Amino acid sequence: MRWLALSLLIATPAFAQEIAVPSGLPLTFQEVILEQETGFARFRFVSDVLGEPGWEMPDVAGDFAWLCDKIVLPALDQNGWKADQIVISMADSAFEFGEVVPDAVQYFDGFAIVDGACEWVPF
Repeated sequence: MRWLALSLLIATPAFAQEIAVPSGLPLTFQEVILEQETGFARFRFVSDVLGEPGWEMPDVAGDFAWLCDKIVLPALDQNGWKADQIVISMADSAFEFGEVVPDAVQYFDGFAIVDGACEWVPF
C-alpha cells in the first residue's frame, strides 16, 4: 500500500475541534497519511484564512514545531505508528492528497524524529 489514510484520529478530542495553535490561527485537522515504504507521516490541517493578512507563513511558522511536538508525536505514539520523517501541511481548503489546486494556499514544514523529539529538517 503506497499510503494509508487514517481517520481514526478524527474521533479523538485533539482532532474533533479547532486546534489552538500558538499563533491563534483557526486550524482543524484534515487527515494523516502514513507512507509505509518511505517512513513519512503526513499530517494535513486546514484553515480557511490561511494566506490572508496576518495569517501568512511568517505569522504561522512557529505553529509547525508546536504541532509536531504537541499533536503529531503524541498521535504517533498513542496509535503505535512508526515514522522517520514528518511532513506537516496547512492549506486554505481541504482537497485530496496529490490533487493539483492552483489557487490553494499551502504551507509545509518537515521534521525528523530524533531521540523521541521533533527536529526541524529544511526542505
